[in-house]
Amino acid sequence: MKKYLSLLFIGLLVVVMAACSADDKETTEANEEGFAEEREAGEEEESLIPLGETAETEGGSFTYHARNNRLKPIETDSFSINVDKVSVMSGKLSGGFKDYLGQEEIEYIQFDIEVENKTSGALNFGAYQASIVTNTGEEIDAPDSRLTTKSEDTSELNEKFTSGEKKQGAIFFLLEETKAEDVEWVQINMKAPVDENNEKVGEDINIKVKL
Repeated sequence: MKKYLSLLFIGLLVVVMAACSADDKETTEANEEGFAEEREAGEEEESLIPLGETAETEGGSFTYHARNNRLKPIETDSFSINVDKVSVMSGKLSGGFKDYLGQEEIEYIQFDIEVENKTSGALNFGAYQASIVTNTGEEIDAPDSRLTTKSEDTSELNEKFTSGEKKQGAIFFLLEETKAEDVEWVQINMKAPVDENNEKVGEDINIKVKL
């Protein structure tokens, strides 16, 4: 049953959340308001489901309220972090997906992230165990583990990165106090990577995304 639900949700993601990738490898810097720097909108915008529209899937009805898929990659001394897309959505669930989550409706924020270890050594980096805070003041300490997805050629989305290892996946934060339509910005917070001696490598990473 769990395998079926996993396949169902991945299929749902394919329909509702068209992936996009950024070829621009410039370093992301915050502007004066603290928001991550963005690329100009490209042709890929035309392939995405328009904001405000609802997609019907086997898992339910899902509506995009906000999206940002134009963030420039972040380059630190040890990691390359590419936030492909941030989506703010609400859903009315049905079928096995509703039974799996035990909810009829959800409000959530999805981050599609690719992370690569650029160093010659192994590092631990909790990019996929990050926390968020929104403009409404809601804070969520960790993503919902039930909804985490990864590409077929990606190892488990844990904290361990060997030299040159790249991981790509999606993490989801279920909103409890906020309506998706009220989210104007979200900041994702990642603790600094650590080496085999548990010593910090660089600083904590905070990415504030305008929606």
